[in-house]
Amino acid sequence: MRQSAYWATAVIFALATTISASEPDNYRYKKSIDKGQAKEVKTDIEFLAGEFYLDNTSTSLANCFYGNSNEFLRPGLIYHEVGKTGYLRVESESNKEKRMEDFGDNEWRLSINPDVPNSVSIRLKAGEAHIDLEGSRLNRFDYKMMAGESNINLRNTSVPEVMFSMMAGEANLDLSGRWHNDLEAIIKGGVGELDLKVPYDVGVRIFVSGLIGEVDIPFFKRNGKTYTNDAYGRSKHTLFINIEAGIGEVNVKMVE
Repeated sequence: MRQSAYWATAVIFALATTISASEPDNYRYKKSIDKGQAKEVKTDIEFLAGEFYLDNTSTSLANCFYGNSNEFLRPGLIYHEVGKTGYLRVESESNKEKRMEDFGDNEWRLSINPDVPNSVSIRLKAGEAHIDLEGSRLNRFDYKMMAGESNINLRNTSVPEVMFSMMAGEANLDLSGRWHNDLEAIIKGGVGELDLKVPYDVGVRIFVSGLIGEVDIPFFKRNGKTYTNDAYGRSKHTLFINIEAGIGEVNVKMVE
């Protein structure tokens, strides 16, 4: 009985997903999901290839714009609620007739609601990711990308847990801003470059292991593989960041 109610709810929200003329104008399609009764949301996103944009400008639960070229992958959106928790899944619909390389012009622009607490999990195969969730209420951020370029802004989110993994490419990750709790972050890289921003007035401890390349963490005290800033041990909260890198560069910058 409980399982039947689960799928009935999922079908209701799937049917509530609408497709209409897109905003902005360069997208041909829009899918929207309205708010339900959930007090928190767990979002799972899987993107195959192309350019992926995620921001927090939605006044609904989520909006997805896509189809700005002739070759695009339709996103499948489904949302259901169990108790006070909502589950949102966005994934590329399969197209067996084409290869991943055929969707180089594929582009999605996904927006979520910044006021709804959210645990966001993102998996991308290849391309470019532009993620701006500044000021969102995040419970967790989990990101995996095989190859490409990632630009991620988590400033002023005070997210307590971050998991970041990228096999090859370049990544810019912003963890600066105000913090109301500690952070536990694990950053894994293969081959490439990582540029990381952290706040200067919050304690930061960075442990770097496995890197064959350059480490540039100015104004931090170094003790073996551990780096700490002047605010470490003095501020109310601390950012604990473990960087497990392969071959490449790690650059850390403190900002206001």
